Amino acid sequence: MVGAGRDRPLTDEDSRLELWEKRLQAMLVYLPYAALLVSVLLAVTVPVPTAKPLPYCFALSAAALGWLLLRAALDRYEHYDRFGEDQGRLWLTVFHFSGLIVLIFLMTLASPVFGYFGFAGYLHAMRYLRGRWRIVGGLVTAMPVSVSQTGGMLPSTSAGFVNLTVAFLFNVVSVGAVLALDGITERQSSRRKASNAALSTANVRLAAMLAENRGLHAQLISQAREAGVMDERQRMAREIHDTLAQALAGIVTQLHAADQARERGGPDADRRHLVNAARLAREGLADARRAVRALRPDALEHAGLPAALAEAVGQWRELHGVEAQLTVTGTTRPLHPEVEITLLRAAQEALANVAKHAAASRVGLTLSYMEDVVTLDVRDDGTGFDPLTLPEPGSAGAQGGGFGLTVMRQRVRRLSGRLEVESECGGGTAVSATLPAISQGGVDG
Repeated sequence: MVGAGRDRPLTDEDSRLELWEKRLQAMLVYLPYAALLVSVLLAVTVPVPTAKPLPYCFALSAAALGWLLLRAALDRYEHYDRFGEDQGRLWLTVFHFSGLIVLIFLMTLASPVFGYFGFAGYLHAMRYLRGRWRIVGGLVTAMPVSVSQTGGMLPSTSAGFVNLTVAFLFNVVSVGAVLALDGITERQSSRRKASNAALSTANVRLAAMLAENRGLHAQLISQAREAGVMDERQRMAREIHDTLAQALAGIVTQLHAADQARERGGPDADRRHLVNAARLAREGLADARRAVRALRPDALEHAGLPAALAEAVGQWRELHGVEAQLTVTGTTRPLHPEVEITLLRAAQEALANVAKHAAASRVGLTLSYMEDVVTLDVRDDGTGFDPLTLPEPGSAGAQGGGFGLTVMRQRVRRLSGRLEVESECGGGTAVSATLPAISQGGVDG
């Protein structure tokens, strides 16, 4: 769960700190009432020779309670517990604080035990006043508190004046340090909140960009599927022309030759031509099956991409007698069918090229699942070639090469991927196909 306005997940430590912050804020709200109650109880139970009569003290206490309740009512009415953002609220806050200080001063002169209630002035200064007004509020509150500490009477002698001055200076230094520290902490907290808000906004924008990027990948694959229909038809036409059509033409030629041979040499003279015709028919049937599987591979119908690649590598290894190994890294997961078909075809074409041209003794395939992409690498230790001799995509040489590297590159690029070929004469060949790791349901059908 991510907290609002944060740039990181809410931890247990954050939760505990927020809980304590709320508790302390609640304590600051109710502490002045508690201080007033303690002061009244002490005024009733502790005899003070210089104290005013209890009715007078009770009247001042009732006025102080009403003044505190007025502050609470203002907070609820304004839905704002920190005045001072505009001039109207500033002067209203200063007026209420001034009235509170007057009450504290009168109560302290009535009985020094009301000095406990004097700390309500500090609390209100910290909670409601800002900037210079907070400092002024602390200095003003220090005077009645100092009077209560020196007996609750204004000094009438030089010794009493010195005593009051020392108490006042002590309160000013002590409370001033606390108020200064609170101000610094508040400014740092405001800066952190602003920084967190900016980071949160950046995270929201980044998440939106990532979601848009995923949508674009899905849209590109959907468009590639539509645009690939014509390319697939053209590829099928080339394969039929290069395989089935030639096989059928060869069968017709062999059957015609068999008829002529039978007429010239007897019933067994046509056997060789019939055998050739049967061989061409088997090859044509195999070519037809391969063409159908190119549209919907059987290997991917019953297993995932790693298993299909492992099967293809095993069949190729048994057919050609060349050591070949498949390695899978990362967390395997189902991908969109177009992505898996493209990777399977890339592996089959790369292995076919190794068998035809590389004269390799070892082939290694690596399928790597990463967060945003999936990569297939095929490396061999064969004779290699000069990559500069490869035909450019769309050239006559590329079109005449069948389902080769050029067509493989076109397949990969249609899915917003990339195909890289590295090779040198005598140094083997490395083919790498990288595609976006679109999930199985990432594109609507």
